[in-house]
Amino acid sequence: MGEAACRQEHLRAGGRMIRYAKAESDEVGKRVDAEVPTWRTRAAKATQKMATQKKYSGDGPSWSDVKPVYMRLQHFKCVFCERPLAGEAAGKVEQDVEHFRPKNALKAWPPKQPKGKPAPYAFGTGAAGPGYYWLAYELTNYAAACKPCNSTRKSNYFPIASDNRGAAGQDVATLNSGEQPLLPYPLGTVDADPEALITFDGIVAKPVAADGTDHRRALVTIDFFGLNIREELWADRFRTISDLWSKLELIETSKDPARIEMTKRRVEDALSDAAPQASCARAFFQLYKSDPIAAFETYVLAERFWRSKAGSSEPQSPS
Repeated sequence: MGEAACRQEHLRAGGRMIRYAKAESDEVGKRVDAEVPTWRTRAAKATQKMATQKKYSGDGPSWSDVKPVYMRLQHFKCVFCERPLAGEAAGKVEQDVEHFRPKNALKAWPPKQPKGKPAPYAFGTGAAGPGYYWLAYELTNYAAACKPCNSTRKSNYFPIASDNRGAAGQDVATLNSGEQPLLPYPLGTVDADPEALITFDGIVAKPVAADGTDHRRALVTIDFFGLNIREELWADRFRTISDLWSKLELIETSKDPARIEMTKRRVEDALSDAAPQASCARAFFQLYKSDPIAAFETYVLAERFWRSKAGSSEPQSPS
């Protein structure tokens, strides 16, 4: 298959947070060993100590030392909202190492509703608990996240579908099976592909499934990380689909073969895992290929919404 044909095949394969499939446990371990050769040995000793104490102690190595491993694997984007973040030089300040399952005491999510206000969901999201101290230095419990997703929203919450939290010492696979996390873990293939759960209608995040477990996971994830109320995410997504629309139209209308091929490469870049808001871009690309008129209408609505809210301080959903 020639270069141009390969690019076309890639573009047709676009999907619907995204999965970073290369970030499997073994690969992450190898990269951590290369970054800080003694880190895993020190982490294992700290984990053994915590198993005896039955609580988090903080005596192990700094997880910030391995932060660059996750930053690179995630193409310097937040693992949850896909917002582009600073690179090697400034990224250690702007990006946090996220403990997917919190190491300290868990708080119930969503927080208790004001009196008279109905519960946001008709299904359970798990109770408070003691925290997953034994996973404090587990590499498959880490990711790089922006501060609005991690410090402001993730904090010490971890919603699950099960009524019961897993037992101390259980590994991630066992915990996933028993607890049924409502938030997807995007690194590796230990969990569902986030793009199988969440898609986009323009700049609006929406569940792929109409009901069932995947629908509930998508709803919670969208609400939990504020994916439809954060102005910086609206802006990122609008820039993404605006730029993509222009490129796709140029490919359809230009009579210059060299320019068309160059633009196809730029489209491929926009759909790649490394691109900002790749999931939003892929969903818009698929809509354009299946129904260009609907894609144009979606683009116009997104532009109208973004222009109306660009100067507003009130966070409202575009849906």
